[in-house]
Amino acid sequence: MNRIENLFKDRILNRGGLNLYSKEDTLKFIDECEKESVCILGIDGFYITEDITQPSLTNSIDFSSFSMKNENIYSFVKSFVAERSENLFFEIIYEEKE
Repeated sequence: MNRIENLFKDRILNRGGLNLYSKEDTLKFIDECEKESVCILGIDGFYITEDITQPSLTNSIDFSSFSMKNENIYSFVKSFVAERSENLFFEIIYEEKE
């Protein structure tokens, strides 16, 4: 578990091997990624019930083709998540520089 994940370890919802975060925690996670210049590659939205983890393609986006130098990816990602429903959970796909 890396430093950012460690900050949120008590708030992770693990479903089917996915680490999912509430909308509020997703926005905070993105802030931490920005502080550490961690590259966000995508956000996947999920509806959660007691028995089902349902992916939502309309609430998911791939940022892997964005150039972090040419665009303010963090503002774009935060805006995307902020516009989503409060009852969604999110998987954050990111890549730390070595």
